[in-house]
Formats: sequence, structure tokens, C-alpha cells
Amino acid sequence: MYTAVATTGEPTTVPRFRPLRAVVDGSTWRAFAFHAAHLPIAIGALAWFVIVLSVGIPVSLTWVGLVVAAFLLSGSHWFAALTRRMSASLLGQTVVAPARPRRGSSALGSAFARLADGPTWRAFAYLLVGFVLTTITFTASTTVLLTGVGAVTHVTWGHFLPAQEGVDGELHRGVQFLGVFVDTPPLQLAFAVLGLLIVLFLWPAVNHGLAALQRVVIRALLGATARDLRLRQVTASRDAAVLDADTTLRRIERELHDGTQARLVGLAMTLGDARDRLQTGADTETVTALVDRAHASTKEALVELRALASGIHPPVLDAGLEAALTSACARTPFPVALSVDLPVRPSRVVEGIAYFGVLELLTNVAKHASATTTAVRVGMLGDDLLVEVEDDGLGGAHVALGTPDGHGTGLAGVLERLRAVDGDLQVESPVGGPTRVRMRVPSGATR
Repeated sequence: MYTAVATTGEPTTVPRFRPLRAVVDGSTWRAFAFHAAHLPIAIGALAWFVIVLSVGIPVSLTWVGLVVAAFLLSGSHWFAALTRRMSASLLGQTVVAPARPRRGSSALGSAFARLADGPTWRAFAYLLVGFVLTTITFTASTTVLLTGVGAVTHVTWGHFLPAQEGVDGELHRGVQFLGVFVDTPPLQLAFAVLGLLIVLFLWPAVNHGLAALQRVVIRALLGATARDLRLRQVTASRDAAVLDADTTLRRIERELHDGTQARLVGLAMTLGDARDRLQTGADTETVTALVDRAHASTKEALVELRALASGIHPPVLDAGLEAALTSACARTPFPVALSVDLPVRPSRVVEGIAYFGVLELLTNVAKHASATTTAVRVGMLGDDLLVEVEDDGLGGAHVALGTPDGHGTGLAGVLERLRAVDGDLQVESPVGGPTRVRMRVPSGATR
């Protein structure tokens, strides 16, 4: 399950720790690869940290030096970006990058913007924190792994160790463990079993734990804050709402121009022809036929106008969301179980969003799911309206943005409608089904 409100594209899922198969799980080795591969990057980051302090502080005493110091400080973002990419590919965690500081009208203005930018200073702090953390995680994980492997293979290399005199006065070859030399077959077997347990269970647990610590620190220091994410979401919602409104207006204009307007032009021409025939004394049957044609064309134009108006605000919604959904579910080519429990009526805007959202989800079921049963449940969760559509179809549904500007179709369109009123969309759709889609939106109800 994921909440499609923060990022675009396919979401990444942080791998779970499965003790019985952890040693053969790819996520275990990818986490170890992160500790190893990030170590040279962390060393370079520490070197940059030292350069910023040793060069940036002295030169910042002048105006020109302040620009140089700001440039050196912003170099922290290079290491931050590389770490975020490694986090996504090896740790399974996509971290949304914070917004970069705005460029000023001058070099000095840009320098002040960088020096006053919180994410820049967090990225700079990570240069040191990341070095310390990665050094510890790599050392700890490697030590535990080598300890386990060494215990398993001790029987092959233990006898090459120099002889040592034990408390019994005899010489022994092998590792001394808990005051006992491992140099007899029973002790070597027990030591190998201990090493095997370390490799199979202890090392994967330690490795995953250290990876979890890396995720927390990377997310805290290199990711966008909740406020930044909320601002981006509001901006995206505003842009999507403007684009959707523009698209709707263009559609209405096109349908009026190509459909209703053309029909009204034809109606005017038919009535004009009938008028001319009356003035010239034409026979009644001919004029009557023209009037009948004009009457039929008028009724067709009214039907088109009603259909166009219903796309803006369906009249059935005037009777409430339950009546509108009942009508929508009755028109589907498959059975739909509808359950509505609304102690108070949501606002008209929210009703429209919920109604069109359910229509889109039912359309998706009809087109793609091959479902035999579908359920629509509507209720309240606190002050929020909660709408859930569930089917037993093929699954595999996900939110896919259609274009680089973030405007999409299908579930993405539903998400854009919900974002416009501070709502969110949750999709649970494993391959093979079932699919469960939840829409949660502030109801705007007046109690």
C-alpha cells in the first residue's frame, strides 16, 4: 500500500527483514553494498567538509570571499544527491530532494540565499555525520560477517596459527574463545556451528539494523521536510486545477462549437427556409415538414445541452451523493454492492469529487479488471469523507502520471481532483488482485 501524495512514478518499498531467509535475500546484500560503496564517498565528503571549514571561513571575511564560501558550502548538495541515489537503489528508500535556494539578482544575493538555506546546512552537516555513520556501519557489519565466516572456516586455517601455551601447560594451535582454545574436533564443530548461526541470523539482523539507521539519518538530513512536501503538493494541486479548468473550458467550447452551435445554425436555416416558403405561398405540407424538422433539431440540441451541463454538474447530485452513486452503480455492466453511511451531507464540491472519482474507478474496473464483483463503500472517518472501491479483478492498478507537467489520466486524474481539496488516494492492488482504492477527503460538512 502506498499513499500517492508525495512523489511521482512508481513508489519504492523499504525491504522487510525476514530472519529465516535474510542471508539469501538481495536486500541484505544491497544494504551491505551500500555500507561498502558509500565509504569512499563519505571519505570524500569529509575531505570537502574540511575544505569548507579551512577555506570558507577565512575567505568569508570579504564580499568576494563570501561568494566563494557560499559556493563551497553548496557543494554539499553534490554528495547529498549521490547519497540519495544510492539510498534509492541500494536501501530501497526514495528520498525527495529539498528545493534548491532561489538564485538572487546578483552573485552576492545568490550567496546570501545559499548561506540562509536550511537544507544546505543540513547537507553540510551530513558530510561529517555521514562519514562517522558509514564508517561505523561498514566496520560493524564487516566485522560481524568476517567473524562468522572465520568461525565456520576455522578448521581450515586454525592450525596455521602460532602455538600458545594454555593454562594446562600444553601448547595449543587455534583461536582462543572464552578462555578455551578451539583445537579439538568437538570444539571446532561447535565453533563452526556458532559461526554459521552468526552468518545466517546475527549478521543479517545487524546489517538490516544498520541500514535502517542509515535511512533515518539520510531522510532527516538530506530529504525535504514535511512543510516542503506540503508546499510542493499544494503547488502541484494548484497547477493541476488550473490545467484541468482550462481543459474543461476548451472541451465545452469545442462541444458547443462543433455540436450545439452547428445544430442551432441548421435550425435557423430550416426555420428561415420555412418562413420564405410561407411568404411565397408554398404548400402546407412542405412548410409543415420543415417545421417538424426544426422541432426535432431543437429537442436534439436540448439533449446535447443537458448532457454537456451534466458533465459540469450532474443534476442527480442535487438529490445527494447516495442517490447519484445509486444511479451510477445501476448503469454498470457488472453487479455493484453500494453501501452509504453519511450522518451529515458533505459539501457540494466534495460530493462532485467523490462522484466523479467513483465513476472513474468503476470505468477502470470495466475496462481493465475483469472483475466479477465490486463493492463501493462510503462513510465518514472523523470529519473526512472516506470512499472505498474494491473489486476481485486482476489487480496491478497504480497511479501513473501521464505527462511531464504532472497531468495524467485515470487514477492520476482522481488524485489531482483529491489534491485540490487536500485529499489523498490509497491504492492496494497486488498482481492477481484484489484491488482496493480509498479516497479520503475533508467532507466540508456543516454540522
